[in-house]
Amino acid sequence: MKLIKFYLYTAFILIVPAFSFSQEYKQIVTDNITVTDYKEREEKGTELTRDDINRTGAKNLWEAIRYTPGVTLTDGGARGDASFSIRGFESSKIPVIVDRISVTSPFNGFGDSSALLTDDLERVIIQKGYSSMLYGANGMGGAILLTTSKPKKAFEGYFQTTAEMDSNFDFASISPSFSLGSKTDKVYIKTTMQYKDIDHFRLSNKYSPVEGSIQEKGNRLFSDRSDLKSTTIIGTDYFEGLDIWATYVYVDSKRGVNSPKTTSLYDITEWGYWIRHSISLNAKYEKNNLLVEALAYYDKYDNLFNEYASLTHLEHKRPYSVSKYDEYIAGLSLKAEYNFLKNHYIRGAFSFRENDHMDYYDGYDNLYVKEDKISFALEYSTKLLDKLTISATGGFDSLISRDYKSRNDEFAQIIGVSEYQVTPKDRWLLAAQAGLFYEFIDSHELRLTYARRNQFPTMNDRYSTRFSESLPNPNLKPEVADHAELGYKGVLFNMLYVDTALYYSFVSDKMATIYVPDPFIPYKGVEFLTNIDAVSLYGYELALVLFPCDYAELGYNMSINKYFVHKSVTGFNELTYFPELTLNSYIKIMPCEYFSITPLIEYVSKRYTDLNGSEFLDPYFLFNIYATINISDNYKLDFAVKNITDENYSYRYGYPMAGRTYSISFRGEF
Repeated sequence: MKLIKFYLYTAFILIVPAFSFSQEYKQIVTDNITVTDYKEREEKGTELTRDDINRTGAKNLWEAIRYTPGVTLTDGGARGDASFSIRGFESSKIPVIVDRISVTSPFNGFGDSSALLTDDLERVIIQKGYSSMLYGANGMGGAILLTTSKPKKAFEGYFQTTAEMDSNFDFASISPSFSLGSKTDKVYIKTTMQYKDIDHFRLSNKYSPVEGSIQEKGNRLFSDRSDLKSTTIIGTDYFEGLDIWATYVYVDSKRGVNSPKTTSLYDITEWGYWIRHSISLNAKYEKNNLLVEALAYYDKYDNLFNEYASLTHLEHKRPYSVSKYDEYIAGLSLKAEYNFLKNHYIRGAFSFRENDHMDYYDGYDNLYVKEDKISFALEYSTKLLDKLTISATGGFDSLISRDYKSRNDEFAQIIGVSEYQVTPKDRWLLAAQAGLFYEFIDSHELRLTYARRNQFPTMNDRYSTRFSESLPNPNLKPEVADHAELGYKGVLFNMLYVDTALYYSFVSDKMATIYVPDPFIPYKGVEFLTNIDAVSLYGYELALVLFPCDYAELGYNMSINKYFVHKSVTGFNELTYFPELTLNSYIKIMPCEYFSITPLIEYVSKRYTDLNGSEFLDPYFLFNIYATINISDNYKLDFAVKNITDENYSYRYGYPMAGRTYSISFRGEF
């Protein structure tokens, strides 16, 4: 029924404007359709420009990528992290790289994409399967590349404030941001401040409380949160061909107590604080046929996580578990490109990254891990007959243990239980990929790509005992994925942009949890993570943008996702949170240069929440509408109504999302 509703709404927003503008149809020439083709082949992917991000009022990465084919959102788990997957690969296997720096946690490989505010970004590129090998290790499922914007004028800036109301028109959140920048002949500088403060969000009126749950109708419990991000860039491009700049980023995410599960069984968890400091120094030299980029950076992460047995324990601040992380990442990267014999390119990259993690549990030193990741990749590409581009990349990634200390390991040595004793081992991985890109007509490209990528197990995978409920496995092997894709993108009839792909991925040595005898209590089972399963992921994606006239733009995105379990020792039949079908469609109507309105609809099919396929989330259908008033060339008012039909839906079982919301935003540029 929800899928039928999706197509009915789609027909409405497509057919009505077609009749409205048929009298004044004017063909849009190809030059009006921006199809970006980067000089560097490794940056191919789905690009989101600043205008794309602004269209839906996205304030963070999680909101920005949600309508990309192949992307599935998850949110609202016990830790309150907003996450995503791409073609079935979870975010720990999709590095988020900001200006060539991976911003994921050294310990668990995850990052909260809702804490990655986006107002300082110039563009976002989503790569799936076949992705750049020149950014270092751990890109088994792809990569997301973020580029911070630099100033382009002698004096520039913007300011923006967005206020959001819930379905009762009560104040829900506010998101102010501003930026100032300047570029002269000698130096440039830019600073951007972003802040998002959520007072609460209100559940759908269709939500029904579960017996035994502490969540009632109305406002979501503990849904307040704030995120602050400050970005400063200072540099010089005074010398011909040379650009040198330094960047400092500060992130402070105050999540407080996370919203509990809306079931009779729930956890009370709390982020005491989550802070990141990042400083980097970059240099880029480009002259004649040579391009060289160098990077040095240091990232510091601090966070505190508490768990409570009940609301009473929370009220009296008596957590049963206190986990404090003290982490840093230090790295160096060198990348070079040389163009020789006209259409021949050779590119190489070397990167070094030191990961240092210390966690404290209940006030004691619990685990300390220091390790290095070293990567090298070499790529060659050439263009034959001005139509066919061939690209091939090979390289290696290494994981080298530097230091390891664990309270569990020391205790295991004392009592002589070898199963808990950990001896870290070094790992070396080979990776390769190749692609054919055939431009058979102007603005039309066929692509055929293959990639064999690996993924190092995280520190959490190898060393965590999960509060003595699991055996560590330091000898976990990397997961391996083989990706193949056949795709096409081009402009048809000077008005329709098409990007479509068939893909297939085979994952071997997939990690799975089995149960083995507990070394302390032999008759009791204990979890053990090991490489044991194999899965195929395959599907079809389609993205369309139609420009029928000067007054309208239509977009349609579809992703059909399938999988097949080849081997499962634990006997699982399904993958969790993996919808078979996702659809979204919009039309931007511009009756005059001062006003535009954009209805947008979204459909996501059923998702299993357990590996046996016995529990699932219902399909959901969302209808949003966005409107913009251009007060002048530099000042805009934006309005939005999200979840107009007040659907009760979830990205994760037991964590319902917001009902209908209203927002207004004012933006000025100078």
